[in-house]
Amino acid sequence: MLQKNTRKRLSQTGQSLIRLHTLGAAAGDVTGSLNLLELFQSDKVIRVLLDVGLNQENEGLNRPNRLPKGMKADEIDAVIISHAHIDHSGWLPALVKQGFTGPVYTHEATRDLLQFMLVDSGHLQEIAADRINQRLEREARRQDQSDDQDHVERKGDKRASRRRPVQEPKLVEPLYTEADAHACLPQINGVKYETWCTVADGLRFKLTEAGHILGAAVVTLELGKAGRKRSIVFSGNIGRPNRPFLNDLKPVLEADYLICEATYGNRRHEQRDRLTQLQNVINAAYARAQVKAGKQGYGSIIIPAFAVERTQAVVFDLSRLMEQGRIPKLAVFVDSPMANHATDVHRKHPELLNAACRKAMEAARDPFTTARHLEVTSVNQSQRLDQPCNEPIIIVSSSGMAAGGRVVQHLKNRLPGRNNTVVFVGYQAVGTLGRQLTDPTHKADAVKIFGELVPVNATIEYLPDYSGHADYEEILRWLKLFQRRPKQTFLVHGEQDAVEQLKKHIEGKLGWSVVLPQNRQCFELD
Repeated sequence: MLQKNTRKRLSQTGQSLIRLHTLGAAAGDVTGSLNLLELFQSDKVIRVLLDVGLNQENEGLNRPNRLPKGMKADEIDAVIISHAHIDHSGWLPALVKQGFTGPVYTHEATRDLLQFMLVDSGHLQEIAADRINQRLEREARRQDQSDDQDHVERKGDKRASRRRPVQEPKLVEPLYTEADAHACLPQINGVKYETWCTVADGLRFKLTEAGHILGAAVVTLELGKAGRKRSIVFSGNIGRPNRPFLNDLKPVLEADYLICEATYGNRRHEQRDRLTQLQNVINAAYARAQVKAGKQGYGSIIIPAFAVERTQAVVFDLSRLMEQGRIPKLAVFVDSPMANHATDVHRKHPELLNAACRKAMEAARDPFTTARHLEVTSVNQSQRLDQPCNEPIIIVSSSGMAAGGRVVQHLKNRLPGRNNTVVFVGYQAVGTLGRQLTDPTHKADAVKIFGELVPVNATIEYLPDYSGHADYEEILRWLKLFQRRPKQTFLVHGEQDAVEQLKKHIEGKLGWSVVLPQNRQCFELD
């Protein structure tokens, strides 16, 4: 809170003061994006959150009060969400549950994606809480049985004959439920790119294309009035050029302050033709899949892919390769209800797609459908995909890191077969099944799935070409387009080495002033 004399000075002079609080995805964290801007002017204060993401690396950080000490959810005036990924949006139902009643602003396509993504997140929160509670109850029963046995053995000892009372386990509540997620949806307002929106007197914002996923935006805010007006740009996550169907990242010309992501601040993407790489992998996989393996039938090609953007990108490229005769017209099964919902949102927003994709849609050809295409809708349909194949097939299924979802069951059934291929199409985080299978330093001969050790005889392929994050050179190219350099650049959303390396690149090549904020750090912006 502001000190009394500062409030008095602002009231008397009509000046304003801006504070930035970095409350998540800082200090080496790459999930849980959460930033608070406070605009103090005269005797009023406006508070806006930039992103409300779940921390997906340390779930425990989502439960304590994530706002500054002493601040409550009902003191937040508005929320602006850069894009739909849960590590940027998934804390919203919890914030609303805690008392936030204000408007939420995001791009129209992001609003449409959040209609089912937040509900799914609530469902997963319930499942996670239920899993923990089942474990606690099992442990309590084991302890109770142990106490019973101990009581029987000591029954003759009068000093220890009284049995200890049963201790009921303290069960956990989900962070939020499906119902909580549904409850927050009416507060979400969709806006278009390049349109100024007023949040309150002295605070407005606009969104520009980020090229990361459908509806992803760079947020430009103007705070204050007249000569005290300041601009703050928040990158959200910015994408790479020449994505399969998205438009490229748009330039931003100026900012007084910049909050920039640094996910790949220490990496350069390999420069190669994505379609050619996919073509080579699919053709080699098809050759293996044509070899019949006894009762298991022909082989299959499993592609673990995230439901939003990655599935659509892979199917889009498969469709083009089949049309051009570069790969066989295999049957493609998209086994992810969320991915199918997300694809519908992509079809709903052709104005956000690049020229080649729009041209296909105008010709009445669905670019997100292959020649032999089936969207799997039921669990029974999904289970039938694990039966012996009477021809080679492609299965695109989530999750992208094989950390959960229907793809895990497909891997359990198909990894032992030498005529099968698994194609990973993006970064695999440490600790995930995808990382175990793709780790270049240690080839996994077997992996544990659902408690069972599964032999790995299938061919494992890795295509990093589908990454949705700009590398440090691509970030620098975007920054060089600023016609007026920021006074200060804050780097967030990156592992420690990534933010440190990007800091060196920006300072060395652009001469900008760069800060690496800590979590829950507060800055006064003049």
